[in-house]
Amino acid sequence: MKKAEFKQPSALIISLIAFFAIASFGAYWTQSTNKSITNQQQSLLSGLSRTQASVLERRLSSAFTSAQILAYEVEQNGGNGEWFPTYANKLIESIGGIENLQLAPDGIISDIYPLKGNEDALGFNVISTPGFKEEAMLSIRNHQMFVIGPINLVQGGVAVISRAPIFLNKGTQKELFWGFASAVIYLDDLLESTQLKRLESEGYQYNLSRKHAATKKTITLSNSLTPLSDIQASTELILPVGTWTLKISKALDEQLDDRRVTGYAVSFIASLLLSIALYAILIQPLKLRTLVKEKTAELQTLANKDPLTGLPNRRFLQDNLPKILQSNQRYKKVSAFIYFDLDNFKRINDTIGHDVGDQVLIIVGDRLNKLKGISDLVARLGGDEFGIFLGGISNEIQIEEHANRILQSIHAPIKMDNREYILSTSLGIAVIPEHGDDLVSIMQNADMALYQAKLQGKNQFSFYNENMKVNTHNLIKAENDLSLALQRNEFEIYYQPQFDLYTNHIFGAEALIRWNHPEKGLIFPNDFIPLAESTGQIVELGYWILESSIAYLARRRIENRADILLHINLASRQLADPHLVILVQELLEKYQVPAHQIGFEITETSILEDVHLARNLLQTFKDMGICIAIDDFGTGYSSLSQLKNLPVNLLKIDRSFVMDLECDPDDRKIVEAIIAMAHKLNIKVLAEGIETREQWKMLANFKCDLGQGYYVSKAVTMDEFNNGKPITHHDS
Repeated sequence: MKKAEFKQPSALIISLIAFFAIASFGAYWTQSTNKSITNQQQSLLSGLSRTQASVLERRLSSAFTSAQILAYEVEQNGGNGEWFPTYANKLIESIGGIENLQLAPDGIISDIYPLKGNEDALGFNVISTPGFKEEAMLSIRNHQMFVIGPINLVQGGVAVISRAPIFLNKGTQKELFWGFASAVIYLDDLLESTQLKRLESEGYQYNLSRKHAATKKTITLSNSLTPLSDIQASTELILPVGTWTLKISKALDEQLDDRRVTGYAVSFIASLLLSIALYAILIQPLKLRTLVKEKTAELQTLANKDPLTGLPNRRFLQDNLPKILQSNQRYKKVSAFIYFDLDNFKRINDTIGHDVGDQVLIIVGDRLNKLKGISDLVARLGGDEFGIFLGGISNEIQIEEHANRILQSIHAPIKMDNREYILSTSLGIAVIPEHGDDLVSIMQNADMALYQAKLQGKNQFSFYNENMKVNTHNLIKAENDLSLALQRNEFEIYYQPQFDLYTNHIFGAEALIRWNHPEKGLIFPNDFIPLAESTGQIVELGYWILESSIAYLARRRIENRADILLHINLASRQLADPHLVILVQELLEKYQVPAHQIGFEITETSILEDVHLARNLLQTFKDMGICIAIDDFGTGYSSLSQLKNLPVNLLKIDRSFVMDLECDPDDRKIVEAIIAMAHKLNIKVLAEGIETREQWKMLANFKCDLGQGYYVSKAVTMDEFNNGKPITHHDS
């Protein structure tokens, strides 16, 4: 009896221990399983996000680049647009993904290709219209392309529009804003190139957004009807107009809650029934692990396989090709990567339908699969883009043979529904390791070669070569050198004397910057100022010149040298800086230099960019006592009506009128007229480029006040200028 009583408490204790142990283990396992499923879903979403973002990025980058190409063509043709329809047609056919291209001289749309269906957009002012003006003005000031949208077009449809500002005589003192070149992309067409709508029908959510260029507010371009859920993945699209963001999610809350309730219930029941619970607790982990493995396999397959063609996708390529490249590098094998898309494939989707387009892609994928060798890899990268990795090759001839087989295979007629379709493709080829040994550089180089093949007329292949990126490399290096030059104190101010034609007295100088490049030696402004202006570094460089010049005047006062008037050149971007006046005041206060000892030289073209702004700014400086000079007068858009309304102390006649003064009677008349006109307006005149005594005498006879030129001195260093000798003439 005692023995039985002993067993009952023992069994109860064991049962209680088993109950709590099994219940705790079941709760822990349920949470772990849910977390595992969540992680797998997150991994899938990341792959889908990257894949769809890649499709959008390439489509948008090509379309946006077309606006820059069009802007460049306008600049090369000096603003003449007679070539536009033909060139726009070729550009749209070459790049694809563009609804129409536009030219807007002075911001007013005057040319559209194709015009049919877009007539209502003619005459639309993209600068003055509310909602467009802020970004347009920001684009003009920064010399940068921008994008607007989503926007309801006046001619119908919802689109995003990239606009590239066009400047004639770009990078010179005659630079002039001409207008905008625009590329219009319908949002519906853009989304049709992706799988986003199909994913939405399968229960996924998405959101495509960008930042407003001026306000930095987030703008939603497109999104699913159902808002994003907590489990989501985000991929940034790096575009010429900035960074866009694509987010994809899928709601699992209901599924996870169901699994959590089920897990807890099973654990509780198993805990009550000791023998059954022990058995169940042993079986349950196995079931859960099997389920996780099955789900993992499903997700992995979906993430790495193109659902339409059955080919590996971009993610599979990104995950597996680096391992293959490492193996080939170890065994010194030669391989190649062919990057291509179908020429004018958009026409099939647009004219016949996406169902037919999908069938064409399936047939193309099947043909490519049949061409590949044992060591080859064929992948659909998105849309009509494919990539082929050739692993079993020994020379370039084999690559060419394979490329020709691809061209012939794609070109073979496709028969569907009693219709025949003829396709062509353009191939870009990068040889490995000659053209790169990592996935990023290989794909970039193959993409550059693909672009070259399209430029050469399509339906052909092109091998990558270094000349395709040498210009880009040189430009990037020059920009980096310029960025580092200020940090490394490589710039130096030179001073060119300015003198009175009647007293022979050197009254001042013009501050001119020089770059002491560590490799190229002394570089003059004409060789780096255009680069500084195009990259926006001209503002920082201009402020360095300003402070260095004022600091030099302070040093002269400390050394008890005679006061001079130092003229400093201001760039047009500095005139647009709202902090310029405050900065000048702070520098004059910091170095204790009187305002009348400095002068600002501004070109006519920089004033005309915003006459009202320039007039108010220059008047403020003149009221401070600063000398205001118009530089290179006569070479820009000289206007007496503007000149008489500007607060100007000094006109500088451009050296082009002075150099032939002795032999060109027209130049003499122009110079004499400028001097007389300026004096009537109580403005003094300084002639640049005086190189001979005869020029000096003639200018003096014309009543010119001041001069500057090699006859007295070229621009010299600070020490040379400080030790300069008085002017002496050697008249015969």
